Amino acid sequence: MRISANVGLVLGLIASVATASGRVVRVEDPRSRTVFVPAGQFVMGISGDDDLATLDQECALAFEQRDVREFPLPNGGLATFCGLYHAQNEAMADKTSSEAGTATWRRVYVSAFAIDRDEVSVADYRRCMAAGRCALDPLVSGDERYIVGSWPLVNVTWFEAQSYCRWQGGRLPTEAEWERAARGDDNRTWPWGGKLRDADFNHGKSRDLVVRELDKNAGFGIPSAFMGDPDDSDGTVLIAAPGSYPWGEGPYGTRDQAGNVAEWTADTLGGLSQSLTPNEKTIGYTGLGTINPFRDGNANEPKVVRGGSWRQPAFLGRTNVRDPFNILYAPDGRFSHIGFRCAKQL
Repeated sequence: MRISANVGLVLGLIASVATASGRVVRVEDPRSRTVFVPAGQFVMGISGDDDLATLDQECALAFEQRDVREFPLPNGGLATFCGLYHAQNEAMADKTSSEAGTATWRRVYVSAFAIDRDEVSVADYRRCMAAGRCALDPLVSGDERYIVGSWPLVNVTWFEAQSYCRWQGGRLPTEAEWERAARGDDNRTWPWGGKLRDADFNHGKSRDLVVRELDKNAGFGIPSAFMGDPDDSDGTVLIAAPGSYPWGEGPYGTRDQAGNVAEWTADTLGGLSQSLTPNEKTIGYTGLGTINPFRDGNANEPKVVRGGSWRQPAFLGRTNVRDPFNILYAPDGRFSHIGFRCAKQL
């Protein structure tokens, strides 16, 4: 990046003074609040049979290693928790046949946009409240341990997140925009481009077996028994301040798209077309276009959540997977592991 002559002269003078005095002078280089994501095409969602198999293995290790249960389906059948998640991931793969008769995976085009570098913090939200544009509820409706100015805001509904983004002159990112910002042009599995072990990020772990048994006996069902627990092996027990894991930065400069808090997107989980089957309406990409795909659906239907969180197993921080509990994330719900960031069309 070219530095103007005046700025270069000032930095040169600072360096000269520092050298002469023998003191170290710190020059701040503040980064912009938002990052630019260029228009482009990428593979959205699960991108191969090997990817599906890997997720099956990760789910089994995290949730069914010593506790395999079956749950009733609407059609009268039974499925394990990971069996249900496999069906969701298979629908997200949206494999089709090309003219040559070979399998292709879902490629979408997304126009250029800007997206917040970091997740919206409690301090950010308080400024919106002070301006009279945001409700108090997220700061008083949940566990007060999470109300730390430098931490990402949680216990915020989808509607409240949208209100904040409008105050900023933007909106929640679509699911396709969110994934493009995390995945870049090379269809990476993790925002930093390497493997899971190549970068630290704030994630959780599968629920301890003894706690899971207590939940099961109490009759709480899937959400409580399988949700996950905090894990301090990454250096943070609960939530971390945005940008605390610099090695996890994405291809365009976003931070914490893997872990810390999971994030609301603008998309509705259900389908738009009445011709879709119930399964397609709930979990698949069928019926969506391939240019700036966006599913608005019904305002009160569950919304898509992405990125994994501080209380969920690490594999859910992948760039191309949804949360197994997405069907539970009603737009008026409050969750201690879900926050958001904003985007803007350019």
